Amino acid sequence: MKRKIIGFLAARLDEPYQHSVWSGAVEEAEKLGITLIFFGGQRLESPVGFEALDNIAFNLAARSHLDALVVMTNVIGTYLTQDEILVFMNRLKKVPLVSVGVEIPGIHSVFIDNSGGMTAIAEHLVKVHRRREFLFLAGPINHNESIAREKEFSQHLKMLLGNEFILRIEYCNFQENEAWDTVGRLISQGLSFDAIVAANDLMAMGALRALAEAGIRVPEEVSVTGFDDTEDSRFSIPPLTTIRQGTCELGRQAIRSLSINLGLLPKAHMIMHRTPVSLVIRESCGCSSIPEHDFCNDQRLQTYQIGSGENSDAGVLLQLANDVNTALSRGRNPATIQYRHLEAPYLEKAQVIIAEGIARYQASLRRSVERRAAVLREIEASLVSSFALTDILSAVAAGTRTLGISACYLALFESKGITPEWARLLLASEGNKTRILAPYGVRFRTVDILPGGLPDNWKSYVVEPLRFGEERLGYLVCTADSEDRQVFEALRDQVSGAIKGALLMTAERDRERNLEHQVRIRTIELSRMNEQLREEIERRRALERELLDISNDIMASIGRDIHDDLCQNIAGIGLMAAILEGNLRRLDGPGAAEAANAAASIAHAASKTASQAKGMARGLYPAELEAKGLVAAVGELVKAAQNRSNMAITLEVSPGFTIKNSEKALHLYRIIQEALNNAVTHSKASHIQVSLKGDRESVEVMVADNGIGFNPQRVQTVGLGLRILKYRSSLIGGELRIRALDPGCCVSCRVVR
Repeated sequence: MKRKIIGFLAARLDEPYQHSVWSGAVEEAEKLGITLIFFGGQRLESPVGFEALDNIAFNLAARSHLDALVVMTNVIGTYLTQDEILVFMNRLKKVPLVSVGVEIPGIHSVFIDNSGGMTAIAEHLVKVHRRREFLFLAGPINHNESIAREKEFSQHLKMLLGNEFILRIEYCNFQENEAWDTVGRLISQGLSFDAIVAANDLMAMGALRALAEAGIRVPEEVSVTGFDDTEDSRFSIPPLTTIRQGTCELGRQAIRSLSINLGLLPKAHMIMHRTPVSLVIRESCGCSSIPEHDFCNDQRLQTYQIGSGENSDAGVLLQLANDVNTALSRGRNPATIQYRHLEAPYLEKAQVIIAEGIARYQASLRRSVERRAAVLREIEASLVSSFALTDILSAVAAGTRTLGISACYLALFESKGITPEWARLLLASEGNKTRILAPYGVRFRTVDILPGGLPDNWKSYVVEPLRFGEERLGYLVCTADSEDRQVFEALRDQVSGAIKGALLMTAERDRERNLEHQVRIRTIELSRMNEQLREEIERRRALERELLDISNDIMASIGRDIHDDLCQNIAGIGLMAAILEGNLRRLDGPGAAEAANAAASIAHAASKTASQAKGMARGLYPAELEAKGLVAAVGELVKAAQNRSNMAITLEVSPGFTIKNSEKALHLYRIIQEALNNAVTHSKASHIQVSLKGDRESVEVMVADNGIGFNPQRVQTVGLGLRILKYRSSLIGGELRIRALDPGCCVSCRVVR
């Protein structure tokens, strides 16, 4: 028959109270052949942000194929009301449920019978230690267990002392650090109290720490008591007086309750739902070390009693010593072995046997902690030494084996969300066999927890959530066979950080590869586009050059036609008009003089027109440029502009200025011509300077005026003239500059000879 699988929902396996309940549940599950899975989360609706993120394990448990669920509602429901807890439990009701610590209507519940615990503490502190000023450290304001403990304590104080006592209540949410902070704050405010009563051992530990830091002696000045009798309470300084709960029995009862529901046990096996409490007196209240009162029904505790018959000899002590050794071999504290009604010298010898056993247990714990710390340091060193996912998974597998964990599995979610439907198994480590399945892994539905479900090779597992910041990464599944209860959370935190680093590095590498691929594609595209653009630019340049050459040829042709034909024709008209004038003046007839004057006017107009036509011809076709060079052509250009405008235009030529390249000479001439025309037409200047300068390497032509100047920002938006200037300059490899003067403007072009 397939093994039943029961989920165990709690907050932290390393917290003594929860671990004790879990241990009892594991023992009972082993007896019944049940597989038990610890789902570690945090308190529901916690105001602490990271705690809510850790509850992915609860969501996973709710989705998984489990046969039943144990829910430690008194732990994970710290911040919930009774109705809110019921709503949460109803969401899990697809399988049989049992609530631990909180009685919920309609749901099987096992819980501690708190009655009598706080009464015993009040009796002891008032009657034995004469305490009158009390500080009560409570859990959350609306927590039922905390309310019951607080109410019982305050009512019994009133019954014992009437109104002759002081009671201050502080709410510390069952947390050690909150209690430490609260007690430290009250001490700094000068509050006086002679007893601190905590509603659980964790808060009592926080109070002990705050008192020690303030230099207040416990128990001489202040008595401190707790509630739960966790393992840590036996080793506090001083050892903590507390209320013992049958926490292991709670776990066993929870499993038995579900086993009956699943048909694995008859109903007769469910004897009780409530477990009693008992007062454990140690040194923190002010008592010396005395045998603990034993009112606990925990079936694991062995009670030795000297009376008569075979129990009256030293064989009882030998049996006690054997049981101490047995407890140590199973990793249990011998302090759980009770003894009573022993008479001297057996009482003293029994105390020595137990004390030696406790000392050996503490030494074993210390070695275990040191070993765990060393292994975790090695794992951490391995994890941080590489961001390769396969290396990290190998380090996790090796580390878990060293920590005594028989099997370890690591799964990462495929998508974001509270509990994604799909995950990928990247690591499966079982004994000495390790399978690294990265980078792709084995895809499976998270309802199965692992591909194909949990192996039947082991009886209990721990599921720890993997998260980094606010990101849910996945979860770690380990066998629960490590003797060190604190190893799972420490391992989870280390693995989470390392996995996130590896994922970031993988994402960065993928991004780089994708970027490189995109760059290659884009480079090819750009190269192709650049080639096309280069070809287009060359075509345009060739076209522009051809158009400019055609323009130059047309202008030269028109200039030659004007010079050779039009000017000659106009000159001929002028000559004919002059001959006509002479003939008319020799006539004496009426109107001859008037006609002669008209002919003279025609001759003058023809002469003037011929002169203007010659100027136009020179502009279109600088014949002097070919015949006499650039200097002479520019001189004629300046003279013509001066005659045309009546402006003061001067020409400055540096000694030795020459340029032999006819193409460069033509373009420089055109640049001077365009710049000079712009200055004459638009500058409103009184003086224009045309300069021709040169040195061994280059020549420079310049047209400067003292006119109204220009707006430099408009240079990029001016018309065709300046664009042609720039183009002509680029054709001959020149550097065209247009700059403002104060006042005026200067256009220059420098070109290599």
